[in-house]
Amino acid sequence: MFSKKNPKSTLLYLLAATALAAWLLWVLPSSCKSEAPPVEETTAHFHKILGTEETCMNCHADYTGFVPNHDPRNIGCTPCHLGNPYAEEEKASHAGMVLVPGNLSDVHRTCGASNCHHDIVPRIENSLMTSIAGIITVNRFTFGESETLSAWAHVKDLSKDHPADVHLRHLCASCHLGNEKTKPAPVSESSRGGGCIACHLDYSKAGDFPSEKTAEGPKFHPAINLRVTNDHCFGCHSRSGRISTNYEGWHETKLAAETYADRQGYRLLADGRIFQKMKPDVHHTAGLECIDCHSAKEIMGDGKRYLHAEEAVKVRCEDCHFNETPVTVYYDDLDIESKKILYLRGADYLDARFIVGQKSFEVMPNVIWDKKPVLIGKNSGKRHPLRPPARACIRGKAHDALTCSACHTEWAPQCVGCHNSFDQNEMAYDLLDKQQTQGKWVEYLGEFFAERPTLGVVSEGNLRRIKPFVPGMIMTTDKSGFPGHEQSPEIFHRLFAPVAPHTTNREGRSCESCHNDPLALGYGRGILKYETRGGKGRWHFTPEYENSPQDDLPQDAWIGFLKKPSGTQATRPNARPFNVAEQQKILRVGACLTCHRGDSEVMLRGLEDFEKTLREVSGKCVLPVFK
Repeated sequence: MFSKKNPKSTLLYLLAATALAAWLLWVLPSSCKSEAPPVEETTAHFHKILGTEETCMNCHADYTGFVPNHDPRNIGCTPCHLGNPYAEEEKASHAGMVLVPGNLSDVHRTCGASNCHHDIVPRIENSLMTSIAGIITVNRFTFGESETLSAWAHVKDLSKDHPADVHLRHLCASCHLGNEKTKPAPVSESSRGGGCIACHLDYSKAGDFPSEKTAEGPKFHPAINLRVTNDHCFGCHSRSGRISTNYEGWHETKLAAETYADRQGYRLLADGRIFQKMKPDVHHTAGLECIDCHSAKEIMGDGKRYLHAEEAVKVRCEDCHFNETPVTVYYDDLDIESKKILYLRGADYLDARFIVGQKSFEVMPNVIWDKKPVLIGKNSGKRHPLRPPARACIRGKAHDALTCSACHTEWAPQCVGCHNSFDQNEMAYDLLDKQQTQGKWVEYLGEFFAERPTLGVVSEGNLRRIKPFVPGMIMTTDKSGFPGHEQSPEIFHRLFAPVAPHTTNREGRSCESCHNDPLALGYGRGILKYETRGGKGRWHFTPEYENSPQDDLPQDAWIGFLKKPSGTQATRPNARPFNVAEQQKILRVGACLTCHRGDSEVMLRGLEDFEKTLREVSGKCVLPVFK
């Protein structure tokens, strides 16, 4: 329902904007204010910044690139870089200086000092982008070193003695906010960590960055602001689920870098991986950036310790693509942080109503109702009209359990048949200690695919939700080469992972691509065929891949054909493949689709009451038998 407040008049708007500006000057600490008295030169060597004398500007007055909130002419240099603001000699001035502020190791003395952003630091320290708790816990489970898939863990506590933790130290532990950034440099494909500046460092106006002190002309200092681009996300999120590359329409291959040779339709990343061009996410095509959907509380954390990404991410497709009137609030009802963000972005739509997220119950400061629903690009300012879901998405109750991504995912990266082993004769690079170490975990990768995902079930409280899954871990692990584990048997897991592929399409997948596709149902690739004989119908499945010796299932399968799942099947305790009853229900609809088009009237009626539709079938219809 809408807020019942009357719209503000122009006068009230101006008064509110003026009051906000005054409030921000009062509430923001002195060293972080975006407005300040002009620099007052008090002596030949000292400049007074907000009442504090600093000598920094004697040498650094020609630096450019700042925004008002972090301009040293307003707040000084030492709130960020520390050092000695009273010394006149370079060596003494730089004593105790922090060259790259924002690293979590010293953030309490820089960005998170008590007179600046102290309230945000605990949120970041507890966020999944800092802890990578889910990655650690699932990895320990697959190595047989934990009995749970959901537990709190932190990357800084990874052991050097346990195989699972060493595995992450060798292969995964650079992608977290606590990873130190040691020297100034623009954001690149290889960027990892950096704490606050992992997101808030903006080199967009740098031109040719004069990194050397002796560079001619005015020196450039990157801005510290809210202009977080997709490039900031790419360094880490082009790994693991490959969300950044997926979103742009790039799928990883196993091609060697030396065979690349500028082949059209392929991309060579800075780390040597080759990606093939695929269909990008429809939101990427429209010009949306990561932060246009994901909020500050999702990215920096909200202070809570979440165990998996899907718990921390609160935004839902339905927040923008709704068919019922959403909850909205006026500017006066916003929380302080949202007001600050709008102020810093110079938002000019404060008379609009702000739409509230359906799950998070948080206001989305760039999703508004201004005569019609619209999403405003946080960096671009572009207005994107919000369209309601298609009628097929909301007709009847047959698909109530389906998430939007179950139908609207174009493709998802998949890997089948992986193996880990430890080689004591190889040298590895410890990503936490940043040094070479004896002995190395080596991954042997199977085949890579970019196809529609498998579907499965996730329980969210009392809700049953059908989501995309990929074979996160169909793999074997050999720990026998690791010191102290010589007698360890080889470990096998067949675990699928719930994913958000970020390859959204507008059309959605066809009915047949779910109900008649063995990959979607979890059987793996192959031929799923419906045959009728003697007035009875039966489904038959011929797998493309041979069965694995460990569990007698096809190498790419999640479950057996019309079989009951057993054991642990997913990387989440609340996730599973379809049970036998669900498989039969899906295939019953699939049998109808062998004759009737998905958009035919009889199938559309089935969305509203499928059992009633079955009772009305003609004598020509042959329904499947499952016994």
